[in-house]
Amino acid sequence: MGSSFFGIHVATQGLYTARINLDITNHNIANAETPGYSRQYGIQSAMRPLPKHGMGMIGTGSEILKINQYRNLYLDVKFWNNNSHLGEYEVKNFQTSSVENLLNELNETGISKHFSDMFDNLGKLATTPGDPSFRNNFIDKASSFAMVFNDIGEQLREQQREANFSIKTKVDQINYCAERIATLNSQIEAMEFSGMQANDLRDKRANVVDELSKIVNVDVEEFQDINGKKTYSVKLNNYSLVEGTDTNVLEVKPRDFLKNPEDEPGLYDINWKGGPSLNLYSTTLEGELKGYIEMRDGNNGDNFTGTLVADINPASDKMLIEGINRTDLPASGEVRIGTQIIEYKSYQVVGGNIEFTLPGSITVTAGPASIGENVPYKGIPYYAERMNHFIRTIAEQFNNIHDDGVDELGAHGIPLFEYDGYTGTMDYNLMTIDNVRFSPDIIADVSKLLTKLKPIDGESDAVLIKKMLKLRHDNNVFSKGQPENYIQSIIGELGIDKEQAKSFMDGQIDMSNMIQNQRLSVSGVNINEETTNLLKFQQAYNLSAQAIKVFDEIYDVTINRMGA
Repeated sequence: MGSSFFGIHVATQGLYTARINLDITNHNIANAETPGYSRQYGIQSAMRPLPKHGMGMIGTGSEILKINQYRNLYLDVKFWNNNSHLGEYEVKNFQTSSVENLLNELNETGISKHFSDMFDNLGKLATTPGDPSFRNNFIDKASSFAMVFNDIGEQLREQQREANFSIKTKVDQINYCAERIATLNSQIEAMEFSGMQANDLRDKRANVVDELSKIVNVDVEEFQDINGKKTYSVKLNNYSLVEGTDTNVLEVKPRDFLKNPEDEPGLYDINWKGGPSLNLYSTTLEGELKGYIEMRDGNNGDNFTGTLVADINPASDKMLIEGINRTDLPASGEVRIGTQIIEYKSYQVVGGNIEFTLPGSITVTAGPASIGENVPYKGIPYYAERMNHFIRTIAEQFNNIHDDGVDELGAHGIPLFEYDGYTGTMDYNLMTIDNVRFSPDIIADVSKLLTKLKPIDGESDAVLIKKMLKLRHDNNVFSKGQPENYIQSIIGELGIDKEQAKSFMDGQIDMSNMIQNQRLSVSGVNINEETTNLLKFQQAYNLSAQAIKVFDEIYDVTINRMGA
């Protein structure tokens, strides 16, 4: 049988229930503009009824079983996946725009202007080849032409260094996010072990995953063991980053060897501390990290490849690779033969093949050969290689023509364009946009700039200069046509890459906004709805208070007046 004060008990429970609902509503309103906050609600239930003799069961009021939050895991996962795409293309859009600005032919100090100035002054020299002032003007413009490539090379290297530093920064951010998630997991586990729902802590954890998902794509799972313990897991490329309160740490390690000949020394690889390396070129890797990796290492699949046709057995310190796709390689490094990684200390081009010199005699099984990785994206190494090809080709064409000339003593012309470290034997594989220069010997003595084929030709003879002038409009110098067309093709490629990155970025922004709006429709606080709830629960509170007053009056009559 119920207590004599049963009515007050039921009303008091109603009062408590309404008060908790008011507190929840108040909390929602206070966090209406808090980023990542999920609207909360109380799960209200009727309390266990009591038997009423002869009348069945009588209710004992209501209670709040627990406080939950409105959150949709499907939308969260959808947002995290899209956020990784967005992060990748934001980086690529910014990076390609930076390279385009660097090479933009419309810039008054750009490549096309220096190219035109050099040939314009070469044309003037052709009219008066014996005039030292015209020779000096051409030499100045040709020197400036070489130096603008030096400047471009340095800026491309600086951009690669910045991308490399950004990779380290992103690794640090990943580790920091992992630590925060593990700490929140510990706090959530401690709170929910006692039966409470750690809604606000769960929001904080989801916010960290939001942040992490833009840096790198992650797989998130929360599972429960047979004892009811929940474990929150975050995986990066199928490797555990966070498992409950435990974390695995990523670390960067400078490379011992170059992967692309255009690379800066000491670029970072990424390893799991005490574990395997992270596959930087995995097709499943996404996020800002991938954007920086592909901009730093992207060679559009043009890494060195070839074939070791026959086994090296018995052991030898020489290794000949045939069927090669390029001859400009890092001076020393590592070459992969099948699954075997072999260090080499030098190489030379032999009959269109590459002969590597190894540190010692070894046996090697025949197989496909490669240096570096096939990175199918047009990043900084790709555009540096395109520029290297341009300057090597132009330099070789000019030098070959000048070599046909003969001075008063019968000596052939020296190279017009050379490179830092040039010792008299020309190897165009060693010439890059970083080190190309106009001949210091000709700058010091303009008479070494030859204009004629034979010493007996007159001073006004300019047959060599006229041959050089024809290079400007020669369609056979490059596969893409005239030299200026080649430059324009590079800038055109960059423009296409930039527009593609921007288009993808804009699409991901729209998608991200759409998904976020869907999340907010589920989890966001609607002020109008909360105002309605506030009034509703206030009314419930007032009615429960009124019920207490009614029963108080009943008990007053029963106790104090009935016996009077």
